[in-house]
Amino acid sequence: MAIFVLNLLAMMHLGKAAGACMEELVPKLGMGIVSIIDAMTSSSVELAVAAFALKKGLIRVVQAAMLGAILNNLLLMMGITFVVGGFYHNQQEIQTDTSQTGMNLLMIVCISYVVPVALDVTFWEALLIRHDVDKDIWDISKFMAIHMLILYGCCLVYQYNSRSFMVTPEAKHTEQHTVHRRHVHYWFAGWGYGIMLSAQIYSANLLVHAVEALGKQFYLNDSFVGFVLLPIVLISDLQEEVIAIKESRANRLDRSIALMIGSCMQIALLVSPLLVLLGWIMDVPLTFKFNVLEAAILAGSVMVVNYLIQDNETNWLEGCLLLAAYMMCAISFYYDIIPFEHGGGGGGGHGPSPTGGAGHGMGGGGGVTSHVTSHGPKPTGGGGGGHH
Repeated sequence: MAIFVLNLLAMMHLGKAAGACMEELVPKLGMGIVSIIDAMTSSSVELAVAAFALKKGLIRVVQAAMLGAILNNLLLMMGITFVVGGFYHNQQEIQTDTSQTGMNLLMIVCISYVVPVALDVTFWEALLIRHDVDKDIWDISKFMAIHMLILYGCCLVYQYNSRSFMVTPEAKHTEQHTVHRRHVHYWFAGWGYGIMLSAQIYSANLLVHAVEALGKQFYLNDSFVGFVLLPIVLISDLQEEVIAIKESRANRLDRSIALMIGSCMQIALLVSPLLVLLGWIMDVPLTFKFNVLEAAILAGSVMVVNYLIQDNETNWLEGCLLLAAYMMCAISFYYDIIPFEHGGGGGGGHGPSPTGGAGHGMGGGGGVTSHVTSHGPKPTGGGGGGHH
């Protein structure tokens, strides 16, 4: 617990220092270029965290973290910004073009997460061999990952010519002192940013070990660890989240929503596809095949947020609705006691399930779910097979 808290605090301050270094580059390179560089490099922290987890064989944890990072921004942080903005301004207006394009892109992402689940059920009903099914879904995930990266590139090109659409966190670099003058030389700022980023990656490695230890200590399953704990590591600098809350309080909700949706698209269109391709390089079968619960939660969350902002107005009650939705999702993952991965690094897959929730027949790994949640029995063995 101490390692987790200390490294979390260290990453928060390192992220703040890295953001200050990046702001000093704005007068030299321009806001648009710096935003794109920031988006590409800041994602390296998320990639490093997931790579460390993949190396330990925590495939299910990484999959849940991909989903959790999206829902943290979409439900939790957007809900907080709505509540804060509604508390100070009662009713806030949203420009239509600010959010609708981003929400449409997230609907496309839902397709990439739902299709593998549907294919898994279809293949299971056709009584195909489990190993062949997993191999086909892995191949499909690689294909989808490549196309999502192409789509991300198209978004960057579109953003360069659009001021209302943001897939990169441009609002992070609009401080008044940044635009008018810089305090240090840009070469020094660039080196400082690289050093801070390297230190964040090192702290992220320690945090991954701490997260795994916490999961074992409190008998948490992989879904809950990936959905709640690991996204805390991914957003540990809290820079974008704090800025989004400040923008909402200042009655600039458009920029706040653009930041949150942009962060979701960063995870969905850049980080997640790169992780699938990274798993391909590491020979780790990371796919877009989530279980039915996860796919339903993602699709439902995107539709709920889309409906709430369609009238171009928000209030604090809508923020409370999003927060309640996040808590319900977290509770559902807490009671998801299916042991996706077993400790000890074994490679045996579980028996196939028509819901797509239990069987990665192509790999195993030292998962956190050698224990089940605290409301059920707590076996003492690290390995083991079969479902509880």
